Amino acid sequence: MADIAVESPITGVVVEISVTAGEEVEDGDLLVVIESMKMENEILSEYNGTVKEILVRPNQNISQEDPMLILSVE
Repeated sequence: MADIAVESPITGVVVEISVTAGEEVEDGDLLVVIESMKMENEILSEYNGTVKEILVRPNQNISQEDPMLILSVE
């Protein structure tokens, strides 16, 4: 198993975290919603795996490439 950091593709504010630590996710599942320039952007999983750790919280400002969560994948 490998741990992969899911990084923010944009600068913005975390609006919603759609997963919890320990939750199984599949490719295409919604992970986080980020508001940037008054638009909500859905960040989807690119992997099948398990959410190991959540590194952000709602209303947190984040920058592009900031790690948002850690996925454990095979």
